[in-house]
Amino acid sequence: MRKKSLKLCGFTVIMGIFGAFLRWLQNINIFEADTELAISHSPWSYAVVIFALLFAVLLFVWLRRYRAVGFASSYPAIYSETVPFVTVAAYIIGVIIAIGGVLTISRAVSTSKTAFDLILGLFSLICAAGMTTFILSVGKPEKKNSGAFGSAVAVFFLCFWLIASYKYSASDPVIWHFAPRLLTISATILAFYFIAGFVFNKPKPLTSLYFSLLGTFMCLAVLADSYPLGEQFITVGFLAAMTLLSFSQVSGAKKAT
Repeated sequence: MRKKSLKLCGFTVIMGIFGAFLRWLQNINIFEADTELAISHSPWSYAVVIFALLFAVLLFVWLRRYRAVGFASSYPAIYSETVPFVTVAAYIIGVIIAIGGVLTISRAVSTSKTAFDLILGLFSLICAAGMTTFILSVGKPEKKNSGAFGSAVAVFFLCFWLIASYKYSASDPVIWHFAPRLLTISATILAFYFIAGFVFNKPKPLTSLYFSLLGTFMCLAVLADSYPLGEQFITVGFLAAMTLLSFSQVSGAKKAT
């Protein structure tokens, strides 16, 4: 199943890169120079929407083939496939999210932003530790780590991030400035919600895999947007985590007999 996993994750990453390219083209073409308002019915906006929907449908069709595949129903057995350098990857992902938290805190202090920025930065440091401990069990089904802390803190952090992002964007009249980021965070919330299902005895392997890969695609696409550097680091950390967990889940699966 490792070859299938490489194809699936590779397809997602390539589509995400193309999505980022389309989003970049949209950003430089749809806004009026004087008012910075979006041009209505721009073909670039339609292209971004159609491309994202196309990926969502193709991913759904692709994963339907895996209905006859046997996935483990608990953590960390669901991620039983050993991934090369997984220990190093776990720490790198944690460090990336932590760097995003430090940059967010620094921005909050230096620019006198609201408490939301400060809380987001501090919360991301806790999330970085949780993600590291959660990913360290990949390929180690005998691990005693329950995964409850890592999965729960990721979901709570993402929910707070969604609230904070909406609060900052509520007064912005241009939906294209913030809608992609809100949808990306929402997809990532669903990914880690279903990932947490393996920890709390509510496993839905294909649903978890779908939203993890969808979240990876969307995280890659919104990297073309102009957001605070700290949040960009956090986004990179989460897309790396979802890609790694998806790869391990598919690689460790077995065809049902």
